[in-house]
Amino acid sequence: MVKQQDAVFRQAYPTPPYWAARLDVATPPAPGAFVLADLGGPLREALFPAAIDADGFTVMLPPRHPVTRLLPGATVNLLGPLGQGFRLGGATRLLLVAEAACLPPLLPLLDAAPAVALVVEAPTRAQLPSPDRFPPTVELTLVTRDGSTGYLGPLESQEPAPANLQRVLPHLVELIAWAECACFACAPDRYAALAGIVRAARIQPAPDFAQALVQTAMPCGVGACEVCRISTRAGEKHACIEGPVFDMARTFA
Repeated sequence: MVKQQDAVFRQAYPTPPYWAARLDVATPPAPGAFVLADLGGPLREALFPAAIDADGFTVMLPPRHPVTRLLPGATVNLLGPLGQGFRLGGATRLLLVAEAACLPPLLPLLDAAPAVALVVEAPTRAQLPSPDRFPPTVELTLVTRDGSTGYLGPLESQEPAPANLQRVLPHLVELIAWAECACFACAPDRYAALAGIVRAARIQPAPDFAQALVQTAMPCGVGACEVCRISTRAGEKHACIEGPVFDMARTFA
């Protein structure tokens, strides 16, 4: 039976390009897992932790998300924790790769290994989080699709770059070769190309070497509503119960 619990909303505040919201709850989800929140709409919404402690968790959401409109002290009914989270297996060299819009669920992993490298991609510089947000021990790589800062993206592109800009792909391949575990948070339709890069860089990557977080609508959390079905190399799977974290190299073509 799915666990039901009440959380207490404490506060929400801007932390560009996101809004952060704090929820106190007895059992917060682990990194990559989620809870389903009743926010007054017709369907529950999945919330992934961006920071976790003994008293609850913080989420980072788009501006004007329903959570940001709650009043301090409001009670939020949650189902969960639900889903399969990240499995690091004691890795000491951890690579995190994300589109900026999908990054928050990876943030709890920034201190999960002695050595962490983080690659963040956005369409333009204004949509990237500030580098000051990240611990100084994290090796940070910024990527923009318009070349306004850092490397020129997208991550999986192999097209030649202008002479004054570097494509990120060679650097990403180096980081994949360096890492003992790699966790990705991007739009699901990009995972097949990224899985191909991982398989080329590692030849035969070990199980769970590369893990992909699928962020999609999961209103029931038990695989009954069929909304969260995704296509994989082994047929369709339910993101809410078989994921939302998948072995990327073995799941996506």
